[in-house]
Amino acid sequence: MKDLTSLLQDGGFQDVKTLLASGNVVLNSEASDPLVVQDGCNELLRQYYQREIPTLVFTEDEIQELAQPFVLPIPEPASDHHAYLTLCNSVFDAHELGEAIGRLDAQRYDYVIVGRTVQWIASKGTSTTDPVAKVIQAQAKHRILTTRNHNTLIKVAKIFR
Repeated sequence: MKDLTSLLQDGGFQDVKTLLASGNVVLNSEASDPLVVQDGCNELLRQYYQREIPTLVFTEDEIQELAQPFVLPIPEPASDHHAYLTLCNSVFDAHELGEAIGRLDAQRYDYVIVGRTVQWIASKGTSTTDPVAKVIQAQAKHRILTTRNHNTLIKVAKIFR
């Protein structure tokens, strides 16, 4: 993550902080438009790694909102479940992803769309095999998105403080 920090700082971003080796970065930019920041990050990564590595940029306000208590109720026992947020490039993508999940048995697979995210719950150990996860994996072939555990978003939000 030190290489990523250096790359972004050398590229003109300030106060670059990373969270472990998770790929999550908090930074400041002179640009206020998240899409401009995203394009800048994508270009730096493309030049350095000689391949496309798409990024998603969320504002501090968006991250703080997503770090609030999870919208969906966690089934009991809560220790057997994880709360996930799939971060999307656009509200449209989040709604398209939600529609794809909705085609599953709606009684069994709860999800909620919050801004550019889809929030969902999976039993521990099923984050890649759960039917919702499989829909997300299929959608990731056509969209820029990534999934994070809610606890990770809480940690990212704390970096701002």
